Amino acid sequence: MSTKQILKLVATFLGKEELLECSYFTESEDTLTDEQTKELDILLRCLNLVVSEISTEYLPIYHEKEVTFSDGKLLLSEIDKDLFQICSLKDQFGNNVKFRIFDSHIKANVTNATVVYTVFASTCTLDGNVDEFCVKIPDRVFAYGTAMEYSFISSLFDDAQIWESRYKNSLLSISSKKHNVVMPKRRWL
Repeated sequence: MSTKQILKLVATFLGKEELLECSYFTESEDTLTDEQTKELDILLRCLNLVVSEISTEYLPIYHEKEVTFSDGKLLLSEIDKDLFQICSLKDQFGNNVKFRIFDSHIKANVTNATVVYTVFASTCTLDGNVDEFCVKIPDRVFAYGTAMEYSFISSLFDDAQIWESRYKNSLLSISSKKHNVVMPKRRWL
């Protein structure tokens, strides 16, 4: 989903009719005013806060990578520049390997391993997309979160509480495990 779609929803939720008529949303040839540019910049920063929060607290983005340790050490920068958290380390046979994380490296008693880790979501731009969660999260949830952050920044605390409630409830229902319920077999008494 595009950033423009999400920001358009946010502007609708917040009742910013004058912003909805700007050239960014209408795709006209007019130039943006300084005030419109400032509003879009604030909304984009709020969206980036929400995307970062979702990727670190609710729906982590997992990656897997084959790595090689030298002298039992591996630099964290060799794994990923957007590394958030290391989940597991497995040797070439698929066995879990104990490891310790230090300031800039990992120590483990292994040569070749597979590391499973989570990353921060990429930063959104005005003409970009929110790619990481497009299957799991609808654009309205991002809009709720962005409206919440914008309301907090603008000191509209009553509105912020309403948006926060809608945002958190939507996220919790999305992030909760949805699986088939298996009932025990019927038995004779």
